Amino acid sequence: MEIKSPIELATEALSYNNQNIASEAPKLLLCSSIASVSDQGSNKGVTPLAGIGKEHPELNWYYLYLPNKELKRYIGVFSGRKSVKLRKPSGEAEERYFCFKVFSYTSTDHRKRFEQCAYTKEEYTARRDSARVVKEAFATGSARKLNALTDEKEIEGNGWLFVCAPLDQLELILSAMFPRQYLVTDYNTHRAVVIPQSQMEEFIYLYESMPYNIELMNRPLEDYLQKKQRIRITGGIFRGKEGCIMRLHRNTRLVFAFGNMTVAVSYLHAFPFEKVE
Repeated sequence: MEIKSPIELATEALSYNNQNIASEAPKLLLCSSIASVSDQGSNKGVTPLAGIGKEHPELNWYYLYLPNKELKRYIGVFSGRKSVKLRKPSGEAEERYFCFKVFSYTSTDHRKRFEQCAYTKEEYTARRDSARVVKEAFATGSARKLNALTDEKEIEGNGWLFVCAPLDQLELILSAMFPRQYLVTDYNTHRAVVIPQSQMEEFIYLYESMPYNIELMNRPLEDYLQKKQRIRITGGIFRGKEGCIMRLHRNTRLVFAFGNMTVAVSYLHAFPFEKVE
């Protein structure tokens, strides 16, 4: 919505001018991978981009991989806390504000949650409150509520910035900022990767409520599917999601595609599933 009012290993390998996740650089990341097999359960019934002028909960999500300094900068711009200078057809510069839903992920911040996790009532309450905010934000389509979970001043390390916005407005902003940044592109189509609303809600909900149960893998989903029984979850929050179940770090995990990445989630014993032939 336009408003008129005012990881670290890949730093050198990732060029400012090339963020195609199908390139060689992202393969070095400890928290990412290429997943050319789509997430069948979450991608069903994806609604096309809506019009511009207000918050649209049916808009899709896109994402970028950014160094820490740029990650903080773009969070400010996409969340409406900072302006961006756009050039009019006449050549005159115009300062404008945009307000989109944003969410960031860095391996450094994720690791901090493991290290600083206190098994106390206060920690449980904090995780429960964060999960409630995620549900409310997606139910109401509120960018303000969701963006409250992301404080760019506290973010450490390089990582992913997810943004829910019309693609043409994203490209307009990216082309106006220097150095030029690029959205992650699909491995097969070479177009900007789309993450459906339902899939993004699941990821943020899990990360905010149970960060110790989720892990971004460093290889494509196809590598994990080899010689593994493919399954489909038939109940609970993961209903409809397809992937494979395997043992990782002594835990049984569901491994599935998330955008162009691969995600593993622990403790799935209570979820019913069926085999996919």
